[in-house]
Order: sequence, then structure tokens, then C-alpha cells
Amino acid sequence: MKKFILAICTIFCAALIAISIYQMNITPQSPADTPTETTYVVKEYGGKVAVFLPQESEPLAVYEVYVHLLPENDIELLRKGIVVNDDLQLAKTLEDFGL
Repeated sequence: MKKFILAICTIFCAALIAISIYQMNITPQSPADTPTETTYVVKEYGGKVAVFLPQESEPLAVYEVYVHLLPENDIELLRKGIVVNDDLQLAKTLEDFGL
């Protein structure tokens, strides 16, 4: 019976050590990895998909995705402008357009 208890304690201690090592190796997110809270507008510019800051007439970025090749409902959304609230949502929106 003592051997059984000793074996259980050994397994339990080994598991705790493994969990502790795993937790120490997990790196916390650095501020550079977290999305910012900047608002963007994704819309058409020169026949291509572009990203703007609100109230700006010049785009931050223009992508080689031609709007006329997209589905009609996407074209309409881009003409109106798609407002996104942070970098993560911007990345997801651009991914929807194949970027």
C-alpha cells in the first residue's frame, strides 16, 4: 500500500512540475501584439480596395484587388465604405477580400 501511495505522489509531483514548466514558457502578449483601437474605412479607391482613416481623402494603403472583379454586394459595400473599429477587424475584413 505504501508503494501505491508513493507512486501516486510521484506522478502527482511530476504532473505539477510539468504544468509549472509549461506555464513558465507561455509568453504574455506584448503591447505590439495587441490590436489598436483605431477606426478605419475600407472602400474603393482608383478601382481597387483601399484603407482610409476617417475624414481622410488619401488612403493609408491601396491593395491590388480590383473592385470590378468582386461580387456585386461587395462592390456596393465598398462604394459606401466599410467602417472597422480596430486592427483585428481590419485584418478580417481585408482577408474577406482575399488579402
